[in-house]
Amino acid sequence: MTANPAQPGQVPVTALLIGTIAIQTAVPPFATDMYTPAFPRVTADLATSASLVGLTLTAFFIGLALGQLVGGPWSDQRGRRLPLLIGGLVCTIGAIGCALAPGIGWLVAARVIQGFGGGVAAAVARAVIVDVAHGVLLAKVMSILQALGGLAPMVAPVAGALVITSSSWRMIFWWLVGFGALMVVTAALFVPETLQKERRHSGGLRATVSAFGELVSIRPFVGYLLTSTFSAFTMMAYIANSSYVLQVMKGMAPLPFSVFFASTALTQVLLSIVNARLIGRVRPQTMITVGLSASSLAVVALILGVLLWDTPLVLTCVGFLVLMAAQAFIFGNAGALAAMEARHIAGAAAALQGVSVAVAMAVSAPLASSGGGATAVPMIAVMAVGATLAIGSLSFARRAERRPA
Repeated sequence: MTANPAQPGQVPVTALLIGTIAIQTAVPPFATDMYTPAFPRVTADLATSASLVGLTLTAFFIGLALGQLVGGPWSDQRGRRLPLLIGGLVCTIGAIGCALAPGIGWLVAARVIQGFGGGVAAAVARAVIVDVAHGVLLAKVMSILQALGGLAPMVAPVAGALVITSSSWRMIFWWLVGFGALMVVTAALFVPETLQKERRHSGGLRATVSAFGELVSIRPFVGYLLTSTFSAFTMMAYIANSSYVLQVMKGMAPLPFSVFFASTALTQVLLSIVNARLIGRVRPQTMITVGLSASSLAVVALILGVLLWDTPLVLTCVGFLVLMAAQAFIFGNAGALAAMEARHIAGAAAALQGVSVAVAMAVSAPLASSGGGATAVPMIAVMAVGATLAIGSLSFARRAERRPA
């Protein structure tokens, strides 16, 4: 059956609801950035190799992708509330398994479970927002969520380092058990059912496959999806290789680099709030254009500042800062515009958006960092390709919007 779009005002968009959704989507940065400082201790304690400990990160992201692909369409068929609660519960169980892991094999398996539950919760939470927020309000809420989400990567590494200095690596996962419990409790208290029975789909796996097939046939959805995907591809090149460029090639000390890295994330958070304030007076499409233009100029500055000899460090820093700040005008708006094209299958749309961005970042990181501290050419190439394809994707989406249905 085909569901009808939700009508505005069914469930009020409150600060508690937005905060709860932000908690449901914050699992990845906390479950990865808190944990990475503990890698040496995990390796020693479990008598394993560094490569196998690194595999626990891969396992988490595999689970995260699978969870989104399952959770989003499942919520289109069964409603949002039950899958959201089950996702948080499974994530908590996975964290308990990690904390109690007697060996590396157990830890890898538990990380898949933890990621799967987090993926289910994240996809369903984004679908909840699409159910209750419409038009300009949806773009505003997406920007606010982007701002809140940007705080997690800033807080998580510090929190993980503090835990490691006073306790064992297992305490990090007990902390994540508490975070999982917070996901379940807040979802139970503050997230009502936003997809009524008459708007749900039926058909199980066949309906899921059909939903994904329908999504790739919606041209504006695909265009905005690819806009955010290729922007993430560009941004990840900075995250993966900026330490090599600034510290090894440009001679920046570790402490100033850490401060600068945090400042780029903070700038993106602040501009996401600015974007939320501007939406309603400025069209989301215009804000995306501004963001992509700034991102492209930043890539040009980095070509000058990194690939040419004897250029000042400040030019490189400005390029990185502008590149990260520009994403504040892209992700929330592109995500909202894509979601509005597929409201009747919001869960499947949220799943596809999440997986697409995750895959782009997973591909970008090894490509961009392949030059290490010897050359920045791979990083610049990844950025240039990503920025170009993002602009092309936005153009495709705009043309598709103007075509008669």
